[in-house]
Amino acid sequence: MTEQGRASGAAEPEREALPPSMRDRVPFLLYRAAELSHSLANDMLARIQLTARQAGILTLVTEREPMTQKALGAMLRIDRTTMVSLIDDLESKGYVVRRRHPRDRRAFLVQPTPSGRAAKVHAIAILDEQQDRFLARLTSAQRQQLGALLKQLQQPPEPGATAGGEAR
Repeated sequence: MTEQGRASGAAEPEREALPPSMRDRVPFLLYRAAELSHSLANDMLARIQLTARQAGILTLVTEREPMTQKALGAMLRIDRTTMVSLIDDLESKGYVVRRRHPRDRRAFLVQPTPSGRAAKVHAIAILDEQQDRFLARLTSAQRQQLGALLKQLQQPPEPGATAGGEAR
């Protein structure tokens, strides 16, 4: 809201408060949508005392296999210090245990406990609800299209690539 808008009591939508170079820039919009989605996920997961990042950790070690903290951090793009804190919390709740890596004595494998597996199931149900709530404004076709487009964007761009996938 502008100073003039505040003084007059008029509410200016936040989108209009942003300059065009931000409000119409796709990477910024993706970031903003991701932040809103992440916040909603954390709010909804709070009822089972988990965060979205912790749900991600539980999902990986449950659905894939026990993993090192370093591998988890790389997959989830979480820095080492934050990963230690997240796993400490999951361990204190009885959801995971750390075991020495059988081939690397410097590393620990993070493994789910039975209660961790149950918490992961509960978290996924909440995240399904969160996804439905977050995407409620989109039609089913739009949701599918958005998902397909976002999957395409998961790969880094080719050097020199331009719109339409053409090289310069």
